Amino acid sequence: MRQYKQYNPNTKYGRRKMREQAYNNIANYTPEEKDEYNKIKFGVGLTLFFFFIILCVLIFVIAGPEALIKWLT
Repeated sequence: MRQYKQYNPNTKYGRRKMREQAYNNIANYTPEEKDEYNKIKFGVGLTLFFFFIILCVLIFVIAGPEALIKWLT
C-alpha cells in the first residue's frame, strides 16, 4: 500500500496512522532486513543497559549505597 498523503504527527489519528505504517513496513521486511533491524535493536538495548549500569556504579561510588537504593526505588 502506497501512501500519498503525509499524516499530521500532531494529532492522535496521525500518530496512530504513522505507527501502523511503521509496523507494516517492519512486517514487510525481507529476512536480511529483519536481521539488520534486530541487530540494531539489540545494540541499542545493550548500550542503554551498560549506560544504566555505569550510572548506578557512579551513584554508588559518589553518594553511597543508601543513595543508590533511594534512586532505584
